[in-house]
Amino acid sequence: MLVGDAERRAAETDLREHYAAGRLTVGELEGRLERVHAARTESDLRDALRQLPAASLPTLRLRDTRWRSLATQYAVVNAVCVLVWLFSDAQSDFWPKWVFLGTLIVFVRRVARGRASSRSA
Repeated sequence: MLVGDAERRAAETDLREHYAAGRLTVGELEGRLERVHAARTESDLRDALRQLPAASLPTLRLRDTRWRSLATQYAVVNAVCVLVWLFSDAQSDFWPKWVFLGTLIVFVRRVARGRASSRSA
């Protein structure tokens, strides 16, 4: 079956998400994008997307800019700090507030940077 521009754009978006998740190198991305742009049939598109998971799953990579993954990282780091505070000496000053503040700043900057780069792509 022949494919149109909408299907090619969807496949291109999928490839860029896989690249952002670290599943593809720059060279692999470029080669697969060339195949997507030259694709005329559904089998050509499937070939360009071969060996990649069908749905993009959130990762915990440090450079991942998707907000769900960043929110997970933020929650995990802060939960660990609160647990350390609770099990060490919960009567002392609540020092995890500084970790909350620092990680919140990093979280907001990464989300903003991720949105800016997705607009330019």
